[in-house]
Amino acid sequence: MTTTHYLVFIGATPSLSSELNRLIKRVKDLIVVAPAMPKSARGLTDAAVSAALEMAYGSLGKAASHSEPARFSVWSFSPLNERELEVVWKSFGKSAWIEFIPSQLRDKDGPTRTYIETRIQGLTPVLHEISSSVFASRKTSPFTLPLENFRSPVTSSLQRMWYRDLKVDEIKKVIQKNTVLHKQRRNEGHSHYEDDRNLLFAPAKDTECHGKAHPTGSVAPAFLGGRFRFGVALYPGFHYDVRPSKAKTLQSVLVDSSGNERAMKPEKREYINIFPNDFLLPEK
Repeated sequence: MTTTHYLVFIGATPSLSSELNRLIKRVKDLIVVAPAMPKSARGLTDAAVSAALEMAYGSLGKAASHSEPARFSVWSFSPLNERELEVVWKSFGKSAWIEFIPSQLRDKDGPTRTYIETRIQGLTPVLHEISSSVFASRKTSPFTLPLENFRSPVTSSLQRMWYRDLKVDEIKKVIQKNTVLHKQRRNEGHSHYEDDRNLLFAPAKDTECHGKAHPTGSVAPAFLGGRFRFGVALYPGFHYDVRPSKAKTLQSVLVDSSGNERAMKPEKREYINIFPNDFLLPEK
């Protein structure tokens, strides 16, 4: 089975955009999304990030199916400041694997393409490790958790660019460390994990994932976050059955996949389904 890789580049010049599209013939099963930006919007500008986000959403939305394994990476030149990093992370951090290209390659289209072509091959073992955690070990891994709604130090750490500048062996150690910490939240004799708000997150059985919309979310970040986590595909329909441990009905304020708060107390629900991208089902 082939694995499609969606490569998104933020803030390309028209000439670089054309150069990057040459990668399609050089790298197997690669789809390039590199919107050409006017001079005033190149680099990690708000306009460039927004254009890349919407174009990626459109490209992925055209796929005949969203159930197959796939990869999703986002590329740009190194951010000039923390704000630029925050902007790209807010849009793509939960869904994509983000790579920054050395600043000295700016305005060098050919060398930039060559750098990406070489580096993308090196990503294979990295994304394999991520996929093992996100897909194969989804029921015990903290890397599939809804990051806004499962409150813990581990999920807080995953909301930053935790893998930046790390090599494969270092990434494996981070995955192992966080998995061990997450395991400590599993109540003995049960499949659920308890967060800092005393909410119990029980991973859905495979049979409970069938028939669920995939990916969930009607806006770009939610849709991408429902399809991918840190650059690899999520298991179709995977979610958590969430209920309180110290009350009969949910009392917490949850956050949906669009970032909106939802007070659960008035709804008097005993449980709710929460997907990795924080999509809440049933919807309000």
